[in-house]
Amino acid sequence: MAAEPTTAEREAVDEVLGPPQSGWSGGERDANEGHVSRGGHDLREQRHLLLPALHALQSRAGWISEGGLTYVSQRLDVPPAEAYGVASFYAMFSTEPRPKTVVHVCDDIACRINGTDNVIAEVERAFGGDEDVMWVRSPCLGLCERAPAALVQRAGEAVTNVSVAPADSMDAFREARGRVVDVRPRSRAQMDRPLPPLRREGSRLLRRIDVVDPRSLDDYRAHGGYEALRRAVELGPDGVIRELKDSKLLGRGGAAFPAGVKWEAVAKQPVRPHYFVCNADESEPGTFKDRILMEDDPFAVIEALTIAGYATGSEKGYVYIRGEYPAATSNLENAIKQAYARGFLGHNVMGEGFAFDIELRRGAGAYIC
Repeated sequence: MAAEPTTAEREAVDEVLGPPQSGWSGGERDANEGHVSRGGHDLREQRHLLLPALHALQSRAGWISEGGLTYVSQRLDVPPAEAYGVASFYAMFSTEPRPKTVVHVCDDIACRINGTDNVIAEVERAFGGDEDVMWVRSPCLGLCERAPAALVQRAGEAVTNVSVAPADSMDAFREARGRVVDVRPRSRAQMDRPLPPLRREGSRLLRRIDVVDPRSLDDYRAHGGYEALRRAVELGPDGVIRELKDSKLLGRGGAAFPAGVKWEAVAKQPVRPHYFVCNADESEPGTFKDRILMEDDPFAVIEALTIAGYATGSEKGYVYIRGEYPAATSNLENAIKQAYARGFLGHNVMGEGFAFDIELRRGAGAYIC
């Protein structure tokens, strides 16, 4: 007999998926339902919610139990083996019981040369043998300019995911002891050692960094925000792609593929719907460029994705972001929420007659989009 989910696990999953509609999808079995299963196709339309549902289980209980996994499989009509494959693939998920508080200490190259061995020694002295807290070595956390770095995760009713960088003092880990303190990354001006400036004279991509409040749509618009989207609508989809090709803009990944060629290929596809994915997953030491933009200029990321959706005829956009980026995730969630509230996303963007929706998808400790 399959393991049963706890009440807390059911509630966590239902917060993501909504209440089950029938006994065939995890609800109470009604005798009137007989032997006919309904909703299979509708359920499969939701299978893209597997990762958020697994995040909900992990965040509530601190691990993903067999009962919780079974419930997710029922709710989404996903084979249990497939759901387990996803849950066991990502390093930030656990399919074995563990404490609700986990400290991930980066021991990749940037952190190693900035004292991570001392951090690990301190963490081991502080938490070694502690049944309520565990610590693990982590690959790059994407905070290389603030190394050494750590990530504190606390599951339960009050979920906490906090980047700690520089993690050069045990004071930073008071969060792991359950005391409510602010251990978010310190601002550049508060750093103990000077850092090279991110924004320089003539900067384009970084021109709003340390200038615009990343939580304020009004401040973003006061500094030119959403002027590019209005210009894109004036040009029309073909005009945007023409400008992109003429600019010879290249992708920012290792392939350096011409962006205009890629966008044009999507736009010309007759099959619908079209989707546009913003790959905000980065993992190699030193590659934290995306994190800077998402933390400090998130509305620009959302506006750019909206332009891409408009030009390629995409009805839906996804931002796939590293699970190790809590601050960037928070700022993007806020930017998406404000964009919807002000008509910059939704069924009629800016009243211009085109629809575009964006959803955020968090990874969980694996370099894959």
